[in-house]
Amino acid sequence: MRWPAPLRPGDSIVLVAPSRQVYPADIRPFMEFTENQGWKVRYEAGLFAREGALAGTAAHRLVQLQAALDNPEVRAIWFVRGGHGVSHLWRRLSWEGLQRYPKWLIGFSDITPLLWGAARAGIVAIHGPVAAHIPHRVSPKALELLLQLLQSEELDCTLTWQRRPWDAWRVGTAFGPLLGGNLSLLQTLCGTPLDLKEWESRPILFWEETSEYYYKLDRMSWHLHNAGWYHKAAALVIGGLTAMSDDEEEEYSLSPQQIASDSTGSLAPIASGFPVGHQETNFPIPIGAWAHLLIQESVGKLRFWRKE
Repeated sequence: MRWPAPLRPGDSIVLVAPSRQVYPADIRPFMEFTENQGWKVRYEAGLFAREGALAGTAAHRLVQLQAALDNPEVRAIWFVRGGHGVSHLWRRLSWEGLQRYPKWLIGFSDITPLLWGAARAGIVAIHGPVAAHIPHRVSPKALELLLQLLQSEELDCTLTWQRRPWDAWRVGTAFGPLLGGNLSLLQTLCGTPLDLKEWESRPILFWEETSEYYYKLDRMSWHLHNAGWYHKAAALVIGGLTAMSDDEEEEYSLSPQQIASDSTGSLAPIASGFPVGHQETNFPIPIGAWAHLLIQESVGKLRFWRKE
């Protein structure tokens, strides 16, 4: 697995919108932030295109993204936002340009299949804040780590979080590549070339979710179970579950803790409360990078590193 070269002042970053429509106001804070880093950020005029709720037609979005992947001068592709739309595109992409000219892909949520596509092509990508969230919707610690990931030639980082009374939790250790993202998108990868069962190594799997009913959370996690993902995984880490709700008519009987415990079978270790997802504490995670997970009785630790 290859890591893209560290970003340096003067390096070129391109903004791409493969999902929901974006507006000029969405990127203004990001443009100021990246200017302070000395990076050269550009985007095509079509960034603000619109087709219904999407950032232009599928053909338009595909051309924009493919051009960025193939451009040898681009050192990073930062996705402006998620939403919906990447499922229209990712199977039609060529990853040869990324393999020839490795660059950072940065985003999360609907961007999940693109991060997996990069990792499948042998290039580490970053599950982290989209451009529309930077810097004002990201915690200072998460932003600091993101800059370290992007700028460091060597990195050794350990994320630590405390167990809460309602967390799903099984102690143990695991070692493997980091793979994960938004649960709704992960289940769409079942039966595709990006299916977890197509990967050689047993990964440390993580997922997060937002704005769903609890019964749908249960259904999606069981989908991964029935597709053999939990059997294939070395461990499961669950991130933020934000803005979740019960069915409008009646309360669902299972808590997220019970859902995770039931649907994962005998998989261990497992830990909830991981600081990633649709929340201010959205720590960047290098997709495809090797990591070590340690889950103890009251604390979880995830270590990942980059060595040149």
